[in-house]
Amino acid sequence: MQELPQNPPPQPAQSSAVKHLTVSGPAHRLVGAEAARLGITRTEYADAAIRYFAERGLNPVESQAREGQLIMAEVKRLGDRVFAYLQEQERGILLEMLRFQLRQQAVQDQTLRVVENLLAPEGGEALRKIQQKNQTRIAEAVAAGLAALDIKALKKAR
Repeated sequence: MQELPQNPPPQPAQSSAVKHLTVSGPAHRLVGAEAARLGITRTEYADAAIRYFAERGLNPVESQAREGQLIMAEVKRLGDRVFAYLQEQERGILLEMLRFQLRQQAVQDQTLRVVENLLAPEGGEALRKIQQKNQTRIAEAVAAGLAALDIKALKKAR
């Protein structure tokens, strides 16, 4: 058997021949400006841009739309993360407020039991009067608190 010399795969010919391509006026100005900024010729810039899209199998017309979609997707993803963070913070704050409210309710219930035990020998009438006064004071305090919240909400809305 005779060994045949193996030839390497054909390489694209490095031709110095220049071909002409028609581009729009605005595109021509952009090529000139960018090439000047980068310190290369227009031909080098155009060659590199064409190779970039060709090697990646990209359609340059659709790539701009795709970039916008990618940016919008990233903005949405970041917005979702911020919203999730805010929800977690809100849950933490609300949980702490709930704990405080439950603690206050327990203290209030215990205080009422002590008062009931102290006033029980005197009869239920004194206890009813105290409860009526307390209900009135509670209603006034709640109304004042809600009014203060409404005022703060109105100031923030402006």
